[in-house]
Amino acid sequence: MAKQKYYVVWTGKTPGIYTSWPEAERLVKGFPDARYKSYPTLAEAESAYGRGAPARPAARKKTVARPARVASAGPEAAVNIYCDGACDPNPGRAGTGIAVYRDGALAELWYGLYDPAGTNNSAELLGLLHALEFAKAAIAKGQTVAVHCDSKYAIDCVTKWAFGWKARNWTRKGGEIMNLELIQRAHALYVEIANDVQVLHVRGHAGIEGNELADRMSMLAVAEKARELLPYTGALAPAELLAMRSG
Repeated sequence: MAKQKYYVVWTGKTPGIYTSWPEAERLVKGFPDARYKSYPTLAEAESAYGRGAPARPAARKKTVARPARVASAGPEAAVNIYCDGACDPNPGRAGTGIAVYRDGALAELWYGLYDPAGTNNSAELLGLLHALEFAKAAIAKGQTVAVHCDSKYAIDCVTKWAFGWKARNWTRKGGEIMNLELIQRAHALYVEIANDVQVLHVRGHAGIEGNELADRMSMLAVAEKARELLPYTGALAPAELLAMRSG
């Protein structure tokens, strides 16, 4: 019997870790500048995927980005979506906020998804999930999109770790995968639009307007116990909004 191999696809139609060559081949065959490699164990594949694609020979002089493309600075995108979650206390009353910028100007604010028994992590994952839904709608209109999230945990769960967990039938070494249903939903959406969206890590409480406004919306969700994700109908005046309670 042939030994099980694991195939890492760094650059292809859908980056990730796969358990069969036919499946991986479909994702890299004919894809420009595809990057992939096989490994004898899942642990080695996960480690290699997390490190990113090996450097190409110096003569090629090409830089290959990691699939998740995590960065601290904003990209040049037509639509920039900031998401945040808050919990007071943690665990306890949780809420989510989203700020949408179009062509550099604040266009929409959203708040809600209140959970009386949530956690900061679950609120952050809900924010990322719904930000990706907004991103999908913008992509369908042909717009360039970036999603900004200050939770490294949420980003890594959805854009990195989920590939390995999925390859093990949604299990992880060492214990339970917390917030599994949220991670599965967000990961499936991310995979669907991964080639057209940037998911970026932004520092929280660092004076970045979009992140700060998403934070204020998450606290408004907690204060008003808004179960649905609702549009903010007040004036889109950043100075006034930033004076609201922060998380």
